[in-house]
Amino acid sequence: MTEAALQEAALDYLARYAASTTRLRRVLERRVRRRSADRDVLEAARKTIATVIAKLTAKGLLEDGHYASTRAESLTRQGRSRRWIEAKLAADGVASPLIRGAIEALPGSRAQSELGAAIAFAKRRRIGPFRTPKRRSQEELKALAGKELAALARAGFDHRTARIVLDAGSAEALLAMLDEA
Repeated sequence: MTEAALQEAALDYLARYAASTTRLRRVLERRVRRRSADRDVLEAARKTIATVIAKLTAKGLLEDGHYASTRAESLTRQGRSRRWIEAKLAADGVASPLIRGAIEALPGSRAQSELGAAIAFAKRRRIGPFRTPKRRSQEELKALAGKELAALARAGFDHRTARIVLDAGSAEALLAMLDEA
């Protein structure tokens, strides 16, 4: 593949998706691999891909810092914990200092943004005060609370934040706590 073709493919991809430098490199390499299984072709294409990425970075079309901050904000709104966001950005090939900067730049205090993300997660999964009202026995509620606590833990939220969300009497009380935090 020529440099022009790779640059066109990169621009098409960036027009549709936000991407880190590493992610764009993977996408372009996969595209080359689909066209040719020859290792020499792939090695030559890697040099061309590096050139294309350098040009896009110089033009300001590809910036890992901006990608990290916008992706962190988006994932927080979706209800993802800071730990989960750090892992996701690291998997996307973003450097650790950029990840730390993006996490620190999230709006609100650390506790407030983490609680807000946990609330969004609980709302999306319909757990805690957002669960559908049904008549349940105390044993069922206790088992359900354990499963919900485990779901929040798997999502990367600490025990304290998970307990705050699950122990809230109502969704309104939970949202009032968020305003106070």
